[in-house]
Amino acid sequence: MIRIEPAPAGAVRPLRAAVLRPGLPLAESVYPDDERATHLAAIDDAGAVVGCVTVFARPWPTELAPGLPELPAPHPGVAWQLRGMATEESVRGTGLGGRLLVAALEAARDGGADWLWCNARTHALGFYARYGFAVGEAEYPSGPHHVPHHRAWIPLRTDGAEVGSARP
Repeated sequence: MIRIEPAPAGAVRPLRAAVLRPGLPLAESVYPDDERATHLAAIDDAGAVVGCVTVFARPWPTELAPGLPELPAPHPGVAWQLRGMATEESVRGTGLGGRLLVAALEAARDGGADWLWCNARTHALGFYARYGFAVGEAEYPSGPHHVPHHRAWIPLRTDGAEVGSARP
């Protein structure tokens, strides 16, 4: 049984480094907002972190990458960013990523977010779309490995009603 629970930044960085920034020093997986962020860890029966995600309040940056047109914020209200979502290869395809994403949506909403955005890897766009994220058209390189990404976002509140928690 895998449980999802809040964790300190240091608990999620090793998996974040291994999956999202392979071959780079662990320090490359320290994010500027780590100390004020909410980190969620998926922990297996042996106590190992097999999945993680981070969310925190952060305004929408209109610039995607040099040379690309600005992308205005798609929603009003308080924006939060989802970042550092990763799962160990052994648990992929089990639904754990979806559980982590739903927990992140709930954490952002509980923290006061009206909507959530992320820089989604191009190969993961279908995953985010299944959970109701809209996806920007422009592809751009991101991170130290210059992996192709798209901006993705989801409203968490619409006219006072909560959204973004549906499971596919």
